[in-house]
Amino acid sequence: MRCLVTGGCGFLGSALVRHLLAESCEVVVVDDLSRGSRENLGADLDRVSVIEQDVTTDLSRIFTSCQPEAVFHLAALHFIPECDADPARCLRVNVDGTRSVVEAAAGLRRPPSLVLASSAAVYAPSDGPHQEQQDSVGPIDVYGYSKLWAEELAADFASRTGSAVGIARLFNVFGPGETNAHFIPSIISQMKAGESVRLGNLSTKRDYVFVDDVADALLRLARYCGDGRSVNEQHATVNIGSGRAYSGYEVLAALASLMVGTDAPSSVDPVVDPSRLRPVDRPSLLADPTLAQKLLDWAPRTSLAEGLRAAWDRPVGAGLMPA
Repeated sequence: MRCLVTGGCGFLGSALVRHLLAESCEVVVVDDLSRGSRENLGADLDRVSVIEQDVTTDLSRIFTSCQPEAVFHLAALHFIPECDADPARCLRVNVDGTRSVVEAAAGLRRPPSLVLASSAAVYAPSDGPHQEQQDSVGPIDVYGYSKLWAEELAADFASRTGSAVGIARLFNVFGPGETNAHFIPSIISQMKAGESVRLGNLSTKRDYVFVDDVADALLRLARYCGDGRSVNEQHATVNIGSGRAYSGYEVLAALASLMVGTDAPSSVDPVVDPSRLRPVDRPSLLADPTLAQKLLDWAPRTSLAEGLRAAWDRPVGAGLMPA
């Protein structure tokens, strides 16, 4: 396939590019490099065309030149404290950016299929596992709303063009080379620096899924869409998660156990930092991944312990936002 990846120089985007190249796809990356970096593509950089441009701008010339068969729209603001601090920018990037992508795609004589990286943040809070076709949406913050509205733009693109659209509701993606100061890279960075580990709420539970497993799921979703199958033969929405949730305390203990025999401390007494407490937070966020398993023949292959070890070995990528 000829593929266009927005945000392809970022944490998840660079992993997806590796998977696409392994399948002999032609890849064009559109990234404003505000958080991602060409360095994240490593040796793959010579095999990829990278265009530095903001997704909120007119992308029609890029799409016309590339003529992609599949578009993976990953470019977004998804560090929730950053979104809360500047909601206007969050909406501009996540909603207007999606609008720009779908308009450029819709303008082609043969509009491509579209895979949108959405988020589990679109769901209403629940103590149980979220199911795509049973659970109602109900975001609790501006980030969740921005992703829900991006989904609606993607669905509108499908109805207008007849192109297949796959929406991947991602749960907590983690792994080596993170470019945002999410929970796991924040812990690792502080532990490696020999600092006291300052964290927010450790009682909340999250479903962690390894970055390479997510990239594999996105590629499988593109193939599924390329076969012309989805809701009404046009539109599929799937959860991408492990099906198991861990509390912050469990993640901290798992990291500490990996550090036995290293220079890092093998026991950690976290300090609750009021500045890291979110004004609104979900007690639990857990995927039911049954539909992804059924439609995509996909299941995560990397355990939490394996993923944490990989993240410890390379905790941050270029452009990491300060903790």
